[in-house]
Amino acid sequence: MVSNYDGKIPDRFCLGEDLNWDAPWVDVSLWVELPFWLMVDNTTLAIEIEGHEFQVALYDNYFELYVNEITASRQNVCSRGPLKTHEDLSDGIKEFQKNNPSVPFMWRKCKTILKIATRCNEEVWSMATRKAKLVQRVQKTVDLYIEELCKAHIPLINRLIQGYRLATYDYFAFEVSPWDVPIWFLGRSEQGGVSSTLLPYRKWDFKPLIFPKLFPALKPTGQPTFYQLIQGKNLRDQISTIPTPGEFELLDALNLMERGDYSGAVRRITTAIEVIVEALLGKAIEMAEGKGRAEKFLRET
Repeated sequence: MVSNYDGKIPDRFCLGEDLNWDAPWVDVSLWVELPFWLMVDNTTLAIEIEGHEFQVALYDNYFELYVNEITASRQNVCSRGPLKTHEDLSDGIKEFQKNNPSVPFMWRKCKTILKIATRCNEEVWSMATRKAKLVQRVQKTVDLYIEELCKAHIPLINRLIQGYRLATYDYFAFEVSPWDVPIWFLGRSEQGGVSSTLLPYRKWDFKPLIFPKLFPALKPTGQPTFYQLIQGKNLRDQISTIPTPGEFELLDALNLMERGDYSGAVRRITTAIEVIVEALLGKAIEMAEGKGRAEKFLRET
């Protein structure tokens, strides 16, 4: 294996072949923040799904400590857990603050945090937490394993939310998709471990940059520009555009697909089909029997 791409296509490659799938399991925890509050005290619940029981702890007293600025990607979080005084922070953080007095530190109050007791391939855990840089191909495989491990626990979270909604009729809680819970933390404590982002878009703190030239040297050259889909003046001209029947519903379906809400996407595309059929049928009846007859037919059906 090589650490850098040399432009040559390998003879063969199978995703996951870099991992030891026979390695033993190691107990870990997954932390994730919900996009809403669960109006319940801190507690731990045993939740069963597909024949397996998981211990899920709920916390509403968690904070995240950010270095320099608060970002959507949470890449600069250095501590998470109950609010701490300066004296209670880790020695590493206190040493950094002492050596960098001008760097600001800011706390952010989290909404409900879930801590799920689960397990992980021991070799993956070892590679994910080692300080030495992994071969790029292996790093990608490890990242994908952790990402899929996190995604696999979303049905468990939704089982919890379903029970909570039935018990409370809380209007603000809803079943989540990867878009709603994009950033996870895999570890054995709040401080030691690795983070995983399920959707790359959700960890963009800035718009992506486009470089004018990447090939053949695979090195960016020239002045980069922010990626954009339309110019401002063109957008002004398009504001008054009249959509075709079902077009917004189709856009909603595409959006839900990208957000990982596949059942929502199916429902929305079904609605789009219904809107298109209604528009075409109404137009056909209007041409044959007049507008009044078409409106009456659609209203009655």
